[in-house]
Amino acid sequence: MRDVEWETSLYEHQHAMIKRLDAFRKRSASVAYSKDEIMVIEHSFQLLVASMLDLARYVLKHHYKTDISSRKEVLHALILNKDVTYEQAEQIKFLVVLRDKILHDYLEESFVNLEEAMTLRRYSLVEVLTKEWITRLSSPI
Repeated sequence: MRDVEWETSLYEHQHAMIKRLDAFRKRSASVAYSKDEIMVIEHSFQLLVASMLDLARYVLKHHYKTDISSRKEVLHALILNKDVTYEQAEQIKFLVVLRDKILHDYLEESFVNLEEAMTLRRYSLVEVLTKEWITRLSSPI
């Protein structure tokens, strides 16, 4: 059974993360980020990507009646159901790989990849897909 309140809350949460990332992205390039700011950016990015994967699992479950046991299987299921284009799938893959690097390589303090992703505003795909997927939940298969 759908939980519209959860869907709305997730969308609002994603929008807040995107606004936070945008605020950092729009800052002058000559101003260096502090360690705390880098942590906020990384955490916001991680939450944004995780929420996208969680929503995709939710859509697969409630629209296609497909249970996905892990986030790792989500992209494959989205492709099988033609829920994403090839380009979107490649962008999602990039976001997931970057998120995994941030999660597992946090001791290396490598911020370059995330900085590039922010410059290109790659994370904006999340909001686009969220709107599409929530709309899809209201339509027949």
